[in-house]
Amino acid sequence: MSRKQKTSPSENQIAVQESRIPDIAIKAFSNAFKAAIAQGASVLVARNGELLEVSEHARTPIRSLGEYGHLKSGTRLKIRKQEDRASS
Repeated sequence: MSRKQKTSPSENQIAVQESRIPDIAIKAFSNAFKAAIAQGASVLVARNGELLEVSEHARTPIRSLGEYGHLKSGTRLKIRKQEDRASS
């Protein structure tokens, strides 16, 4: 009985697979957004320098995001609650 030997993927194959990651991530975020909205939840979205709370029926501005300068992709930002928003 012969067993097939496992072969490692080539550098080119790895590069091709890695190049697909951004498209897969975009689809995953889009599907998660649509699923959350369909279930009646609201989602926080950053658009045109504003943080918006988006639901099935409304888009509510939460606050201005301001300028952060140049950020590298994947940088995590910590958003603090504003006093007037947190107490309501």
